Amino acid sequence: MALSSQEGSLNVGLPIASISDDRRLLFPTSADLNRAWDLGIFYLKLPTNIDLDGARRFGRGLIAPDNPYRQIPKYGELEGFIALENNQQTKLALSRQHWDQHYPSEIAEFGRQLDEIGITILREVLRQSGIPETFWERASGGYSAGAGTAFLNFVHYDTRNPDQGLRPHTDYGLITILDITAPGLQIKVNDKFEEVPVFPGHLAIHFGEALNFITTHSDRTVGAIEHQVLSQKSTDPIRHGIVYFANPDLAGVLWKFDAQGRVKGSSSVADLFALLEKNLTEHR
Repeated sequence: MALSSQEGSLNVGLPIASISDDRRLLFPTSADLNRAWDLGIFYLKLPTNIDLDGARRFGRGLIAPDNPYRQIPKYGELEGFIALENNQQTKLALSRQHWDQHYPSEIAEFGRQLDEIGITILREVLRQSGIPETFWERASGGYSAGAGTAFLNFVHYDTRNPDQGLRPHTDYGLITILDITAPGLQIKVNDKFEEVPVFPGHLAIHFGEALNFITTHSDRTVGAIEHQVLSQKSTDPIRHGIVYFANPDLAGVLWKFDAQGRVKGSSSVADLFALLEKNLTEHR
């Protein structure tokens, strides 16, 4: 569905959701839900049991060169203390299987709380898609049932690097949960980038390519939101971020179902992510 200029503009802010006591994602009105699904991004009121300030303190500490968590070993290209090429972003990134081994206990617990949020959001997307619940686990590469792969990243932007903060891209996974504390994040709306407003007390949620893939033949397809971060200058407030990625099993398979539960296609996660990376590289 094409967005009207008012629906597509961020001048009226982002839709705001909350999580109910029975673990359902709730919007004030159906119009708010529709706008969130059409934009591919919304704000979520921070659940009261989450210590976001403690997680922020941990992330800010990573700037110190002698911080011991900068010495966490790398696991392949995706995990460890990493500086991205052609971007200002430096981050400590770990998948769920390594949280208890390397993160402090309270940070590992924080990651599991974000797991619960990610599962709640994914289940609501699948519910809205009309795909029968019996196929949700298979479609999502296990994530809807608490498996899959999740990454908890603590990010800061190195202003000594003149590159763009973070180049335009879509996320490859299912859902991304962001803690935004400073301006600079922009999303593409009606073919132009618009600033995402900072909204204290809330997390930003946006949808990724894997979610688009599994809902393609459903009653309600979800699109991945293209976004970027502007170049951060030394005169700007230090930009920190917490980023949680909800992913399918990276060694598994994603399945497309329609609302009748019929299989309409599949792909290994590795093949899908490789294709997305190829397309991103070719169009830079």
